Amino acid sequence: MEKDKTTLILTAATQVLSRHGYAGTTISRVAAEAGVSRGLLHYYFRSKEDMLAKVLRNNMETIGRLLGDIFCESLSAEHFAAQLTSAFRELYDTKCEFFTLFMEGISVARHSETIMKEMCSMYMDFQNSLQKSFEVMKERQVIRPELSAMGLASLITGLLDGLGLQLLIVPGIGDDNELWSSFEKGILLLVKGAA
Repeated sequence: MEKDKTTLILTAATQVLSRHGYAGTTISRVAAEAGVSRGLLHYYFRSKEDMLAKVLRNNMETIGRLLGDIFCESLSAEHFAAQLTSAFRELYDTKCEFFTLFMEGISVARHSETIMKEMCSMYMDFQNSLQKSFEVMKERQVIRPELSAMGLASLITGLLDGLGLQLLIVPGIGDDNELWSSFEKGILLLVKGAA
């Protein structure tokens, strides 16, 4: 039951933060969305910053699990590039709030040490996870990149962030099949290396 309540509250916080932004989010709005008392919400979150940090962490853990599956299931560089592109496009189509909240986190981090520390921690965890996964894929000979695993992880993180930003600010860009095709080809070039 506790896990259900936590999920309900995190979902409500995610929805309110993505609709109203950090500045427009209040504990009262999140409590109303979740159908719980303000007091119960304070049990789960010490502050609004803590709420944003937990929502960001939860979203990143979801993405981490998704990427973990892609790394484990990929049988070739082509398969990896196609799966990564497909997962990122599905995330855009079904959970666009992920991108909104990530950018909100970056914005709030400029003024909040709590959020800055959380964003930094998440970034490092994400890049370290990518690096280790690329090392395993290289050992399995699934990919043969010319870059080091660390360089590859940094570059792909940057590509994902940049594409996420474009998807948020350029109307209709997510419907452009050429964008997704180019993204997939770019990822393939990075992980396949010279044949």
